[in-house]
Amino acid sequence: MKKILITIIALTLMIGCEQTKSDNHKDGHQHEKGHHHKDDADDHDHEGESSDEHNHAEGEIHLTAEQLKSANIEIGKIEQRAVREHLEVTGSIQAPPQNKATIYAPLEAFVYQAKLLLGDQVKKGQTIAILQHPNFTNLQYEYLEALNKLQTARQEFQRKKMLFESDITSKKSYQLAQSSYRSAQILVQNYASQLKMAGLSPKKISRSGIQQYVYVQAPISGYIVKNNLNKGKFLSANAEMMEIVDNNHMHAELNVFSTDIHRLKKNDKFVFKPNGTEKKYEGYIQLVSQGIDNQTKTINVHGHFKDEEHLLKVGTFINAEILIGEGKQVNAVPEEAIIEFEDKKMVFKAESENEFIPLEVSLGNTDNGFVELKEIQGNDFNINIITEGAHFLKGELLKSSGEMDGHGHAH
Repeated sequence: MKKILITIIALTLMIGCEQTKSDNHKDGHQHEKGHHHKDDADDHDHEGESSDEHNHAEGEIHLTAEQLKSANIEIGKIEQRAVREHLEVTGSIQAPPQNKATIYAPLEAFVYQAKLLLGDQVKKGQTIAILQHPNFTNLQYEYLEALNKLQTARQEFQRKKMLFESDITSKKSYQLAQSSYRSAQILVQNYASQLKMAGLSPKKISRSGIQQYVYVQAPISGYIVKNNLNKGKFLSANAEMMEIVDNNHMHAELNVFSTDIHRLKKNDKFVFKPNGTEKKYEGYIQLVSQGIDNQTKTINVHGHFKDEEHLLKVGTFINAEILIGEGKQVNAVPEEAIIEFEDKKMVFKAESENEFIPLEVSLGNTDNGFVELKEIQGNDFNINIITEGAHFLKGELLKSSGEMDGHGHAH
């Protein structure tokens, strides 16, 4: 009995120890889990801090005093300005008729000399080609023959006139001599005109005889824009040889749909950019044609502009915007205030003197260096923005977004 009792007590003690050990083990696990959760929470908090810092860097740009000075940053308000409506049209650069010259071959001829190239500048009266052909020598021969006949007819007329006045010859004989003389004069004049059209001088031929070559001269000063000549080439009569354009008085020929023509008037301003360039030119409407092109249903509008650098060429295709009316008051900013970032138009809001935030905007028409703001992120137009130096801030924005390396190169 005593032995049984001792055995029961021993078993009870063993069970109690196992229970205590199990509880302690469970508490250990719970403590460990709680500790880990705290670490995880701390980790999450740190991640949040990192995320906040990252968003802060993307959302705002901070400049130092030195950067502000070197970038010439200027801050201003969104203004109320009159911006005119735009009418988009196409057109081309042209020269007036008196500033264009097309040179044709007067007769069949061979090209003896052709040295000029496209784009070469020539002066009025300068030799631009030399031609030769039997046609030219034959024409000169006929002219000289006509001169000889004229001299004979003049002498005969003078003789018959003297006889008629002395009542030695009849009036009819005198009139026949007079008629022959006039016919000889007309024939000489005819050949002289043909020689001039062929580029030959009748006086020089009369004085020096038949000339072997014809020296083609430039009828105006300008630049060669067409050249169909080469040495030895045969030219048929009236074949086009060259075209010369004087670009000192170029103008814009705009094509406006007939449905829009009533909106235009003389002196309306227009701006245009030649294809493939970003340079803008300004001009004004000088003349509106009264005829409609039946194929395109457009009306030609003649406009003047300044090209002080003489960069434009006749025939250049242009896209133009005609500014219509007096304009309406809208929210507007200088064109320099607008940047493009990630295919979005943006301005920089000035939070302080050195803190700036990019805001997406929707643009309208442009007029006299200002562009209309139709919409702005946040819908608050009563803010300070960067009016000058926005492209410097764009560079900083590209750096913060990783699109530029440390040397300022875009990736």
